[in-house]
Amino acid sequence: MVSWIEINGTCIRYARRPGAGRRMVLVHEMGGSLESWDSVVALLPPDADILYYDARGAGLSEKMHDGCTIDTHVDDLHALRAAVGFEGPAVLMGIAVGAAICIRYAARFPDCVSHLLALAPACGVAPEQREATRQRARKIAAEGMRGDAAAVFERAFPAALRTDPAAFATYRCRWFSTDPRSLGALYAMLADLDLTPDLPLMPRRSVFVAGTHDALRPPAEIDRLASFAPQIEALHVPSGHFMAIHSPRLLAELLTRYAAEDTTAASIYAGFRANPEHHIGDVGHAA
Repeated sequence: MVSWIEINGTCIRYARRPGAGRRMVLVHEMGGSLESWDSVVALLPPDADILYYDARGAGLSEKMHDGCTIDTHVDDLHALRAAVGFEGPAVLMGIAVGAAICIRYAARFPDCVSHLLALAPACGVAPEQREATRQRARKIAAEGMRGDAAAVFERAFPAALRTDPAAFATYRCRWFSTDPRSLGALYAMLADLDLTPDLPLMPRRSVFVAGTHDALRPPAEIDRLASFAPQIEALHVPSGHFMAIHSPRLLAELLTRYAAEDTTAASIYAGFRANPEHHIGDVGHAA
């Protein structure tokens, strides 16, 4: 069920699929929306209790006209959970900036997170790239989604991963429908972000997932981030930056089994890849 709610000074569109089973919170990527998760949610256990939403500035949630911080987004999530009665420990999965929100949330509210699955987490940019990131933020806000934002999309969704033409076309249209001022505000936020001090505070069951076809956040960067804390497992998978679109079956498998079993994400992934049906297209990316 999709609804709207006003929390933390903004209007948020959210979806709740209630169930008596494990609680799961899904946080989409920059330029995404709650629809990013549709194919994943459809594959999750029927008793899973799932909350996902359009982050501030994204989808059909209220747009941003000023800057934002990661804590603004964390406060939004915490207020949303309280308002809809979704409190207590939950499994968190996020993509890119969504993963950053999950990481910061886990650091600030450890009792509210049982497991963390961070996909291509955006934990900040290198100091030498900060000014360029601020410039890109200003250009996107001023020029719209057909300039620098279009170039980002092309890098994030390479031709090798466009194996479902309908899904690609739909996601591309959603991307170009993103509010450029809000997207610019997120880019500006990244320029000042450094989540590495939070990484040792992640829960005992934490995995950072890298897509081997992700040009924006390659595996070496995910390995670097995972090295900040011994409890963080790094996993490389043949997918891309928009993992919920590229590999929904893999994400559903990881989300379900990583939370239910005391095993590594690597062993879950190995079992998943043993099925030839989970190899898609010429490059065999994860289904």
